[in-house]
Order: sequence, then structure tokens, then C-alpha cells
Amino acid sequence: MRRMLIACVVLLASACERSKEPLAVLPEFRMTSVGPQATAEFGRKDLLGKVWIVDFIFTRCAGPCPILSTRLSKLGRELPPTVSLLTVAVDSEGDTPKRLRGYAKRYEAEPGRWVFLRGTPSETYHLLYAGFRLPLSVNPSAPEELRATHSSRFVLLDRNGAIRGYYDGLSDSDNAAIARDARRLLEVGS
Repeated sequence: MRRMLIACVVLLASACERSKEPLAVLPEFRMTSVGPQATAEFGRKDLLGKVWIVDFIFTRCAGPCPILSTRLSKLGRELPPTVSLLTVAVDSEGDTPKRLRGYAKRYEAEPGRWVFLRGTPSETYHLLYAGFRLPLSVNPSAPEELRATHSSRFVLLDRNGAIRGYYDGLSDSDNAAIARDARRLLEVGS
């Protein structure tokens, strides 16, 4: 009985994380997108009109970041090119434009489709806490590869910059679910 109750709680939590209605709308924000050759300002308005899958990494991560980036790259190959990818770098000090360019190249990020964002610590915290409602802790005195603790979730955004679901980026079944849900958003025109 106890296991069944726990399974029901987990199932309900998952159902609450994916909804036909928006869970939240991202607030206005400004950060820097790092492209292969240059940087540019990027904000909420740049999300509008596209379906996005978002993840959170730092370039010197010794934890889940390489796995998340590999999985996001795979999703990018499997999904129509009208689904865009967004990686938010969470270590403002360590995730320099040069490092992000190297990171994007390592994961074969398609320029224009897969955007890498970086910001000041306050911009990054604002976007994660107020926007995505996800935790972030950065300890500048920790070893580089352990500097940040962040969510390993993927977030699905609709064409209005609204959150439509949270998915465990390390789960095969959740990766299949976000791909399915992204395709549905393309079909309905969110």
C-alpha cells in the first residue's frame, strides 16, 4: 500500500509538471548570447514565436552537464529544425564566451538553432529563480568542476515564452516525453 501511495504521489508530481496550460510565463530578462563569432543581447522577446527546449550547464562541470548536453544535442537531431535549443550557462565567472564557443563546438551545436546564454550572477539568478523557478547555487571558492549546483531538468517553452513542462534531462523516458510534447506544441501552434 505504501509503495502504491508513493507511486501515486510521484505520478501526480509528474502530471503537475506538464500541462496543457502554461505553468508560468518567463519575465523580461536580458543576457548575452554567445555565437561562433560574436556575442549579442538576448532577451524574452527573442524566445517568442518558437518552441524551445532549455537546459542549464556550466562548462567545467564534473557532474551531469556533459550528459545533459549530449542528450540535448540528440534531441536537436531528432526534432524538426523549428524546435530551438537554449543552454543557460550558470557559472558567470567561468563560462566565458571562449569557453562557451568551445563547448558548443564539442556538442556540435547548430548556430542559430542552439543558443548559449551567459549573464552576470544577478541576471542568471533572476532568470533561474524568477523565470524558470529552479534552484541555483554557485560557490566561487569551490573547485572549478564543482562550482555550481543546478537543476538537471529540461524545460519546454511554447511560442509565447511560457513554460509548458519540466523534464528530467537524465531520464530516457522524460527525453522521449519532451520530444513528443515539443512536436505537439508545433502542431497546435501553442
